[in-house]
Amino acid sequence: MPQSPSSRRRNVPFLATLALVIAALAVVLYVAVVAQRGGEQASAPAADDVSCTAPPLPPTAFPTFTAAPDASVAAGSIWTAHVRTTCGDLTLRLDGRRAPRSVASFVTLARAGYWTDSVCHRLTTDPAPTAFLQCGDPSGRSTAEPGYDLPLENVPADRTYRVGDVGLARGDGFPGTAGEFFVVHRDFTVPAGAPVYSLIGSVTSGQQIVRHIVSLGGEDFRSDGPPFTSISVLTVEVRRG
Repeated sequence: MPQSPSSRRRNVPFLATLALVIAALAVVLYVAVVAQRGGEQASAPAADDVSCTAPPLPPTAFPTFTAAPDASVAAGSIWTAHVRTTCGDLTLRLDGRRAPRSVASFVTLARAGYWTDSVCHRLTTDPAPTAFLQCGDPSGRSTAEPGYDLPLENVPADRTYRVGDVGLARGDGFPGTAGEFFVVHRDFTVPAGAPVYSLIGSVTSGQQIVRHIVSLGGEDFRSDGPPFTSISVLTVEVRRG
């Protein structure tokens, strides 16, 4: 039955009150959502605060050796390496107990200044099968060698390399290229039959530098080539313990 005019007039205040209640609830809900989002943003980690300076020219000469350093240099010891780069500093923990020959090589090359002003010349990202930033090339063209090669050591049993791992690069046909090292930026597993790498340690601080370089991608959008943002190793200092 249709409402009378008087009934409709009585409903007007009720509807107005209902609208005000709904509006008030909407405001309360909006404020709660904004506050929650603000809390989430406040608790979210800050973006990596990394800035890079222009790399120096690669050196015109670098130390070379006639034989690999003796494993006794590092055997049974933990080492700390302070790697100063054009994008900030990294600290590495090197395990001479698990990879004595490889860590002995790293320590010897660092003390000789082999990596002074050397280039981080390779970044591998998807769809490449690996995921690391490779450094330690004093020639600037990935042609430098210290004069010796190394056997494989401390290869992960599951062939998986994890974020922050530090390993030695490999040359064509060689188990380990002693002069170049890499830092893993994303877990990856080497498939059966593909080359594996010696692990020498891990990053204890400065991984955000690698993340920064990775976030800017490879040169010419390559998934295996020079990083878009140039980065060089300025010095490497090592100490036992």
